[in-house]
Amino acid sequence: MINMMRADLYRMSKSKGILFFWLFTALIYFISIAFKAWGGISLAEMPEFPENTKTDIGQIAMNFTFYFLLIIPVFCVITSEFSEHTLKNTISSSVSKRQYFTSKFLFSLTYSTVSFALANYIYYAANRLVNGSEYSSALKDFTKAFFTQFPLFIAIVSIFTMLAFLLRKGALYNAVTISAPIVCTMIAQVLMSINSEKEFLKKIRDFGEKLLSYGVETMSARIIYDPSNDYRNNCYIICIVVTILSFALGYFSFSKRELD
Repeated sequence: MINMMRADLYRMSKSKGILFFWLFTALIYFISIAFKAWGGISLAEMPEFPENTKTDIGQIAMNFTFYFLLIIPVFCVITSEFSEHTLKNTISSSVSKRQYFTSKFLFSLTYSTVSFALANYIYYAANRLVNGSEYSSALKDFTKAFFTQFPLFIAIVSIFTMLAFLLRKGALYNAVTISAPIVCTMIAQVLMSINSEKEFLKKIRDFGEKLLSYGVETMSARIIYDPSNDYRNNCYIICIVVTILSFALGYFSFSKRELD
């Protein structure tokens, strides 16, 4: 398993996809530092931040951008092997499906979350160096905000890993992962637009509100600037359940299907 992870790490260091990951991340952070403002990809209405929010905390709250960026490492680790049909060369009498899945799942999760953490802390250091304390918070406050949000991205990468093993096709994996938050946001907004006092339709509208409030984009921001105990605890329960189910469903899908 260790040898597989070393091989994956070497392949990642040579991957053009990973180069794009870091270049796009650097571009986003360069813009934030240059304009002393936070920003990123947003599908819904921008959240309202408290007036005293520092630039670096606001940028963490906008980390929904990383939902799309973290698609890349998982693709490079797992989906590329399905697409290139090199999987059978790896799985042999010495490497079982269980070992293969566990290695890929752990490596994808570790590489993606370490890269996510590294990118955020490099941004923090650069922003503090360039813009000073007026636009940056104390390290402990930044760290608290970052790790408040961190479980959400563990769950996101876990879902991506499960989908990579379930879908297997590169184009299908990209289509599903990229479109999922867009489709969910559209559905939630349509349901919330229902204007009726009928009990059944009111429940559908309430479901739309819940779907939007616990969507990835909303959680990534709201868990930072509005961390009420009930909301934060619900988010963490969702993240734990999603992470466990992703591992279980991914392993079941991979172990029960024949290799192409």
